[in-house]
This record gives sequence, structure tokens and C-alpha cells, in this order.
Amino acid sequence: MSERFSFNSQTLPEEDAFAAYALLYDNGSDVTRGAGAFWAEVRAWRLEGLLLFERRLSGVVHSRGARAGTDGFDHLVLSLVLSGQVAGGPESGFDVAVAGDIYVTDTTRPSRTEFVSAHVLTASVSREIIEAARGTTAGLHGRILTAPRNLMLADFLQSLARNGDAIETEAQPGLSRAFIHILASVEDKGLRASHEARRREYLRRDAVERMIDENLSDTALSVATLSRGTGMSRSALYRLFEDQGGVARLIQRRRLDGVRRGLDNREETGLSDMARAFGFADEYQLGRLFREAYEVSPQAYRDRVAASRRDDPIDSRRRWAGWMGEVS
Repeated sequence: MSERFSFNSQTLPEEDAFAAYALLYDNGSDVTRGAGAFWAEVRAWRLEGLLLFERRLSGVVHSRGARAGTDGFDHLVLSLVLSGQVAGGPESGFDVAVAGDIYVTDTTRPSRTEFVSAHVLTASVSREIIEAARGTTAGLHGRILTAPRNLMLADFLQSLARNGDAIETEAQPGLSRAFIHILASVEDKGLRASHEARRREYLRRDAVERMIDENLSDTALSVATLSRGTGMSRSALYRLFEDQGGVARLIQRRRLDGVRRGLDNREETGLSDMARAFGFADEYQLGRLFREAYEVSPQAYRDRVAASRRDDPIDSRRRWAGWMGEVS
């Protein structure tokens, strides 16, 4: 099943609710009070290649000023307004988004949005998926996609939210590919030819990453085995993943992500067994690489998870931080 978390300000004392919400979001946004009473309800799902959030909120402002371009975020966010309104401004590139609109935010750019009795579905999407859909991400920040051209995309986002709790892990790769095709349909015809090369490149990368995920326990997994399994030359694989630091680094990151997700999900597997399950030579190697990536040992990370309640703001914030690292 898909990983998920939730937050509801109404389950907390009024004096604590806003502080808890701000803590939930402080990995990626500065949160301040907006006009009127504050309330917020959030449901979130991790789907492969994209993160989906359903939010009902009011009286709150989200800002990415000095953070943008410095905090490592490099994904795009598509937000469908179902009701209420979202006020933007010069940083966000739009004035107001209302029911039926989808507004786009590039996390490498400053933004500011204020929510007024808003019900919003938000998809955080890796830049490579957007590039596969339209060839480039240029010109997207602040763009508002409107009906009737955005209707297929709006329906798709709503379907994901309705079924988020029941989506099987095996079905998730297909959702990312469907997202690419649906988003491509929003574009003008003149742009569609330019994204074909990007789409083919994404599909090649996707095939390699799928093989990596299916063989993470194999300590011999390498460029050579991937070359034999995919029919791509070593040089083609190096070029394909050059911007991600190379194939070996990608394999290592996928292994570490797998361990982190297991710890976040409170799996009771011992660390030595977890190391073997994800293809590390031993628990020592896992510990060294985990500390380099997350600045904490696997055991200390597990202890932090155990000390927090499921879906409290601290637990959800930690889980969300890991998710964001996967799409940026």
C-alpha cells in the first residue's frame, strides 16, 4: 500500500494547533498566520515519482523566499483548487487561483500563497517527470492551467486522492507514466514534439531504476549487471544518470531510501538483516553510509521514530522530509 500520513488541527488544543502545523511544514516552507481563523486538515500519500496532498485550510500563508534555490528542493508543485481561493502575488507569478484552476510552483523560485477557506489537491512532482511531459520546465512557475484543457489532469488528481489509501505499491510506476501522458495533453500542440526525446529518456531511466529496485538485495548489482539486464551500453548508462552522480551513486541512494522507509514504517527487522536485504556488505557499511546521507545513525533514527507517535507532527515531518528528498 502507499505510504501516508495525516494532520488535523481540530484534534489539537487551539493554542497548539498552528504551531504544530508550522512544524509539519518547516522542512520546505515558512508558515505564518493569514487573515481570519486558522484551521487545517492534511492527508498525504507517497506515490512513486510524485507526492500527493489533500489540504483543507484557511487563515495561513506559505512562503518560500530565501529558501528557494538554497535548500535543495528542485521539484515542481501542481495545485488543483477544488473550492475557496488561493491568493498569490509577484513571487508566485499569479494573483488568485479559484475553484477549477491548477496553479504551478517551481520550488527553485520564491513563492508566497495565502489560503482562504481552500480545499486543494497538491502534487509534488520530480522535474524529470515534468520534462518528460513537456520537454522543459521553463515558463511554468506561476502558470495557471484552466478548464477545459486541464480537466483530464484535474480528474486524475481527484481519482488519486479518492483511492490513495488503496493504491498497491506494484501499481505506482504506472501512475507516474500516466501522469506524464495526461500532463502532456494540457500543452499546446507546438510544444508536444519537443518532449518526445525527454519522454524516451525518462522511460529508459525508469526501466533501469525498476531493475535496480527489483535487485537491491544483490550485493553484486553494478553498472555491468544493469548493462546486461537492460541491453544498454555502460557509456549510455553513465550518460543517462550523469546528472544524478552516476549509476553507483543511484544504487546507493535507492538502498538508503529503502532502509529509511523501513525505519519510518517501524519495521522491526534487525539492522544487520536490513543491511543484507538492501544489498549492503554488512551493518557497519549501512551505518557509515546512512550517517553520511542523513547525519544520524540508523539506530538513532529508529529510536527517534519509536519515540514519536504515529502521525503526530514530528513523525509526519520526518517522513515528509524523506519523501521530498526522493522527488527533488
